[in-house]
Amino acid sequence: MKKLNIYSLLILLAFAFFAFYSCQKTGETPVEITQEEISASVPALSDLHEVVYPLWHSAFPEKDYALIKELLPQVDALVEKLDLAQLPGILRDSQEKWDEGKQNLKACLEKLHQAADSDDEEEMLNQTEAFHKHYERLVRLIRPLVAELDAFHQELYKLYHYYFPNYDLESIRSTVSAMLEKMGPLKAAQLSTRLSDRQSDFDAAVEKLAEDLNQLAEVVKTNKKKEISAAVERVHAAYQNVEKIFD
Repeated sequence: MKKLNIYSLLILLAFAFFAFYSCQKTGETPVEITQEEISASVPALSDLHEVVYPLWHSAFPEKDYALIKELLPQVDALVEKLDLAQLPGILRDSQEKWDEGKQNLKACLEKLHQAADSDDEEEMLNQTEAFHKHYERLVRLIRPLVAELDAFHQELYKLYHYYFPNYDLESIRSTVSAMLEKMGPLKAAQLSTRLSDRQSDFDAAVEKLAEDLNQLAEVVKTNKKKEISAAVERVHAAYQNVEKIFD
């Protein structure tokens, strides 16, 4: 009887381990996705604006070379802070351009220091202008151009990078429903005047995204992993095609 109890205990432990492992594989364990991870924001870049503003709007137009020199230590500290900042997960596809942009910004800052040290006033202005230009490029890199597209992307990010890799079917279905809700405002979105010449291309790409999303919404009603996988990839590719319009 004692041996039988030991065997029974071992079997129960084996079943418990299998159940736990299955939960991990199927994504039944809740995944925590923070708001910071899905927000296209880098606080250190916003902090840098505190010194970019007087540098560009006061020192540069007024040719105030003393102010440029006075602001440099603050610029140094904030650029160092920016260099250490990490992009949120939702901007992971922009990492290469982000790193390149930071290098350009730091190169301009180094040249600005050299110009200030040698009292080369013309070059101080040139490098202040270049610094501002590369700062603005970093801002445009992370700033959502279309709020409705950003809202859709936040849901797609959860689906593509968390729920589908874990094959958490319940969360997949829930997120697809949320994406369908975001699609209405996205289809009605109007681009800014600066981008108005791309409106027709944008509308066509969004229409294709909606078509692929509708197909995904149908297939997730089943439990056919292969078909769901293919549909998820089509939606992700269609979203990337929308983004390419702004390159």
